Amino acid sequence: MSKKYILVTGILTLLLIVSAASVVSIAKIKVDTAPDFTLKSASGKNIRLSELKGRIVMLNFWATWCGPCTEEIPHLNELHESLDPYDFELLGINIDEDQSKAMYLAKKLKVNFPVLFDEDKNVSRSFDIKAMPTTIIIDRAGKIRHVNKGYKKGYIERYHRQIQALRKE
Repeated sequence: MSKKYILVTGILTLLLIVSAASVVSIAKIKVDTAPDFTLKSASGKNIRLSELKGRIVMLNFWATWCGPCTEEIPHLNELHESLDPYDFELLGINIDEDQSKAMYLAKKLKVNFPVLFDEDKNVSRSFDIKAMPTTIIIDRAGKIRHVNKGYKKGYIERYHRQIQALRKE
């Protein structure tokens, strides 16, 4: 092989590596930004995520058939009551195909935060939700800062710490 061939191959390899690094950086930026959505709430009002920019937002994806979800909801009620609504919003995003099931369970569990309906699961797909429940915490700039999958005892304290840390920024 000639020195010229080796030099050109080396340069092309370097350009490929730099290009791949750029794509990874661009993808990371897109992943970190919470996808905007508008969903109907149980109150009948449409809620748009981008309208909450400037506040810390917690999205809790749940379903009526999910045992850990129903176990977590009363604790989310307590968390919601304990945090200042001026700079914090908790949104429960239900993925059931039948809103009436979600409405029934929300009433039974006395949910005190907005419940939104993602019947076609487009929002769940845009956030790549693969586990129930999944709780996502978004900072004031609209960036996803924490993704918590599942629910176990102690998670509410974890959410509280994550939210308080974002409040200090």
